[in-house]
Order: sequence, then structure tokens, then C-alpha cells
Amino acid sequence: MEKAKWIFLAFLAMQLLSSFSQEPDTSRWLSIDCGADGLPFDDDLIIWDTDDGYIQSGLNELVRTKTSRNELNTLRAFPDKAVEHCYNVSAVTQTIRYIIRLGFYYGNYDGLSKPPRFDLFINHVKWTTVDTSINNGLPFYEEIIYQNEKSGSFKICLVQIKDGGVPLINSIETMVVFDELYPEMDTSATYSLVTRTNLGGPEVRYHIDTDEMYNRIWSKDATPYTRVTGFPDFNTYENNPPITILEDAIVANGSDPITLIVNLPQSTQQSAYIVLYLTNLGNPFDSNQTTTLKFEINSQDQGTVNSTGNGKTTVVAKYPVTVSGPTINITLSLADEFSLPPMISAMEVFTKWDTGPSKSTAAAEFFSFAYSLILLCMLVLVV
Repeated sequence: MEKAKWIFLAFLAMQLLSSFSQEPDTSRWLSIDCGADGLPFDDDLIIWDTDDGYIQSGLNELVRTKTSRNELNTLRAFPDKAVEHCYNVSAVTQTIRYIIRLGFYYGNYDGLSKPPRFDLFINHVKWTTVDTSINNGLPFYEEIIYQNEKSGSFKICLVQIKDGGVPLINSIETMVVFDELYPEMDTSATYSLVTRTNLGGPEVRYHIDTDEMYNRIWSKDATPYTRVTGFPDFNTYENNPPITILEDAIVANGSDPITLIVNLPQSTQQSAYIVLYLTNLGNPFDSNQTTTLKFEINSQDQGTVNSTGNGKTTVVAKYPVTVSGPTINITLSLADEFSLPPMISAMEVFTKWDTGPSKSTAAAEFFSFAYSLILLCMLVLVV
């Protein structure tokens, strides 16, 4: 048995090296370091372009409290009185989905200790209201999966709001989404990322030491559950999760359930897309280890899930799920007394955009002005 274990571990090591040796297709990635001076730089992984060729307004600034991410230590701020400031970001000229991720970090660059609020739009459709005071003032991202409708660019606009302060932005990233990612999504719709979390371990992103092939960021999450590590298998699973996040998991205490709380940015009713990555990191030599879990979302029964043994991962995708804020409670509990304790490695939650988001402030003001002129002309004609 000891010899068999060494053979098994050697096989895992070879598979891991083979997995890491696969190069991602970065040819259709675009990374912009907003507010940076000089030439594009290569951080040994990604080529970061400056934003001079994408926008004409704004001022380059440096944050006062630096982070470990170079691209977040610079920003472009827009202190003038224009209603909106827009980036024209190139895209593949065909109908194709993108991951679009914007980085924000105030970092007290102006010494005023007043993190701003402002609206964010993409192609004249409101994306969200950015509040740079959230996340305890630390860097954060806004990310969507967006359908590019045969246009050669994305128009990403920062729009001032009353008493909101000076809009700013630190980074822009776009990555093509291939068909094997999130297959249940409506490809003509837009989805906002609420969370993508490596529940059992540290933050994981595209790096020479990981096999994250799509430049996704799997955030670290602090949970009260016990962390376990092990040897996952190397099968290809839905959404191609990196092996790095499947090497660890959180496990419930005995027969207790696991409850994951997800904070929603909006309290209104929404359609959610929820993905769970259940990796059984028990004894790889015991083929009888299985788990049958009861799956609930906000106390609503979602059926049962069978998680097999031998380091295998079960991917569970639920869509559409109607939810409303301020939180979503996801619960995994034992369906029978013979199962192993609940165990989960990672989680992703998206919400689908409404079909008719509001148009940009500038467009609305222009329409209001034009409409007023038309009414005035009609009154003149009548008189």
C-alpha cells in the first residue's frame, strides 16, 4: 500500500506540472493601467498599456497608500465639470462575450480623505454606482460578462453625481469569454459578478504558479469552517476552475450544515446565476466515500447533490434563481446520516441585468433639452 501511495502522488505531480504548462490564450486580453505615465509595461505575466490612447480628459495621479498591485497605484481623476468622461476601448468586431473588469482604489491620492461616488455606464447603459469608500477603503473591482454586439469598441463612461466628488478609475481589463464558460447563461444578456470566491484558500488569479486560464480573480474568503487540503483529480469541469482552488476546501463540523452568506449590492428582486464547486478531499484510496447534500437558497429547497469521492469535483449551477437583497443564504446540509460532512471549494454568484437599464445622464439631459426645444417650437407655431 505504501508503494501505491507513492505512485499515486507521483502521478498527481506529473499531472499538475502538465496542467500548469498549458499557456492561456492572452491574445484577446486587453489590460489598461489608468493614470500611468510612460510606455506599456510587462509584469512578467500581462502587458499593461497606458490609457493615453483611450481617453483625452482627466489627470494622472498616484495613490498615497500603495498596494501590491502596480496597476492600482496609479489612477486617472476627472476634476473638471464635464458630465461624463468616456474611454473608448477596442473590442473584437464580432458578436462575442467579454469579461470586463474595472479596478477602483481611492488611496487618498488627493489628501482629502473623501472617497468619491459616481455612476458607471457602458455603451450608454448604466452599469452601477461606484462608491470608493466600500471594502474599508481597500481596492475593489466591478466586473460583468457582456455581449459585444458587432461593435469595434466599448464605451465606458464615468458620470458625475451631485455632491459625489471627483470620479476616478485605476484599471480596465477585457477578456474574451469562450463557449465552455458559464454555458447556462443567456449569451445575449449581461451579468454582474457578485462574488467569485476560493472558500478554502488564498486569492487566486492568473499567475505563473496557477492554472487560471481566463484571468479571473478568485477572492479569499474568511469563513468559520475548517479548511482541508488534498489532491483533486485533473478532469476538465464546467467553467474550467483552476486546480489551485480545488486543492483546498472548507468542511462542516460533523453533521452541521455549511451556510454561505452572499451580500447583494441591490435589494430589489433579481435573477441570479449560482455556481458551486464541491470537491471531496477525503481519502483518495477509499472509493466508497460519497456525500449526498441537500441544497437550499434562502431556505428554498433546490434538491439534492451527489458529491463523489476520490478527489473528484461536482459542479452545481443553478439558474435562474430569483433572489432579493440584502443577502443570499446558500445552505448545504446532509441528506442522510451516512454521508460525509458537507465540503465545498469555491463559489461564483452573478446577477442578470434588467432588460431596460437607464441611459446615461448626458444622453438624458440632451434628450430633455431637445424635447424642450420641440415643445417651444410647437407653442410658437400655435401662437
